[in-house]
Amino acid sequence: MQKDAAFCFNCYLFGKETRTWVKFGWHNWNVGNAALDKHARSVVHKFAQDKYNLFVKKGTKIDSVIVKVSEQDRVEYKARLTYSLRCLRFILRQGMASHGHDESEESTNKENFLELMEWLAGNNEEVNKVVLKNALGNCILTSPCIQKQIIRCCSMETTKNIVEELGDDYFAILADESSDMSHREQLVVCLRYVDKLGRVCERFLGVIHVPGTTSLQLKTAIQSLLASHHLTLTQFGGQGYYGASNMKGEVKGLKTLIMKESPTAYYVHCFAHQL
Repeated sequence: MQKDAAFCFNCYLFGKETRTWVKFGWHNWNVGNAALDKHARSVVHKFAQDKYNLFVKKGTKIDSVIVKVSEQDRVEYKARLTYSLRCLRFILRQGMASHGHDESEESTNKENFLELMEWLAGNNEEVNKVVLKNALGNCILTSPCIQKQIIRCCSMETTKNIVEELGDDYFAILADESSDMSHREQLVVCLRYVDKLGRVCERFLGVIHVPGTTSLQLKTAIQSLLASHHLTLTQFGGQGYYGASNMKGEVKGLKTLIMKESPTAYYVHCFAHQL
């Protein structure tokens, strides 16, 4: 900044940078006020002045300015979320897809989730009051993104219950790897164990991306997935894969690497491939 020059403090803090009033300053400030009056009437200065006024005014903090949500809105939001969750739980238990390619108002088939929600609203007046067209415009809770988030929460809760049911008992793993449509290698891991009632259970644990299909890379991926659920290789009581060399190899195969850390993890060839 230049000496003996006047600057606009408000524009310097909140306005767009201008050559005269912010960067170089006004040198003829002691001659006349015409330029000063012109700047004071400008849109740029008024915009910066409004921001400065809000900045120095008390009670303009973000938590004071945001509109508070009423208790009625909270109740309706919770009810709307509950109905969306119930519809998605039904779809997940039946193993169906939740949404499709066309969920617009003009669509003759909006796929499972929206069709089920419309059916529920059409048969229950309490539901109809808070969902779909009767919901707030920006809080309908039916978009594909919301559906995925709710499904993700269901997945996390289901996996949590599986791990809690397993506890510290021994279990076996069933694993297989394959490439998806984008040619990325994916590893599927399932748990096989006996529950408290003596029933043999097979539960899906997760799908994880692996950078390659070497036995060491697969072992690292399995360890990482188990560790995220507080499970370890020492709990292994068995392992089942198909017959590829990287899986059942006697020297450097996945089953050999795991048995070095957990000798009780006996290998059984996958029954599906034995056929």
